[in-house]
Amino acid sequence: MAYIGKQPTPVPLTSSDVADGIISNAKLAQDIISADTALGAEPADTDEFLVSDAGVLKRMDYSHIKGGAAHTLISTTTISSDASVTISSGIDSTYKVYMFELINLHPNNDNVHLHMQFLQGGSLDTGGVYDSATGEALSGGGAMAFQTETNSTYMRLAEGISSDNSSGLNGRIFLYNPSDTTYDTHMMFDVVFQEAGSVTQRNAGTGRIEETAAVDGLKFFMSAAEIDAGIIKLYGVT
Repeated sequence: MAYIGKQPTPVPLTSSDVADGIISNAKLAQDIISADTALGAEPADTDEFLVSDAGVLKRMDYSHIKGGAAHTLISTTTISSDASVTISSGIDSTYKVYMFELINLHPNNDNVHLHMQFLQGGSLDTGGVYDSATGEALSGGGAMAFQTETNSTYMRLAEGISSDNSSGLNGRIFLYNPSDTTYDTHMMFDVVFQEAGSVTQRNAGTGRIEETAAVDGLKFFMSAAEIDAGIIKLYGVT
């Protein structure tokens, strides 16, 4: 429609000019989301989403919908020619279960054993307080062997590990309720490696420390060698 006389000066639209609840989906641009700046990271707990609650629009914090990971990475230790590896942080009452992922631990000497000890109150316990039981299966066949240790000064996770360049020990260790001071702290492990002589071996077993003091760290070491390569990842398990 043409104007008679002078055209009115354009006036910006305000919220009072639009009745509540009349903006429909058809009136929204199709790129209303994709055209905005990308967040580029996991939302913070207080970041908000718009949701329809039985047809009623509501806002909701991300904290209410984020999924809890079964395994939360706490630390990564990269090993390079270390006589021993001690993990002394990140183990506390936050989780009831902790998992250690051992990735390609490689000794610099042949036919050695992997041992483990606990720290309590930041101090290494080297007393005769460790009990363990291990089942061993070899790819070369034969009956499964069993090893037990009572009142030892360490727990043995693997024995006869090869130092071949293509060999590395891999596996997992689960540490149960280490901060509890009523019960002894128990662990369970499952590792695979190449035995000296090119035979693949799997060791699975369990162990405990016969003390009720809280465990707050682990030490890994070979019987007669350095760990010249490998990675140990610590996870909290929910």
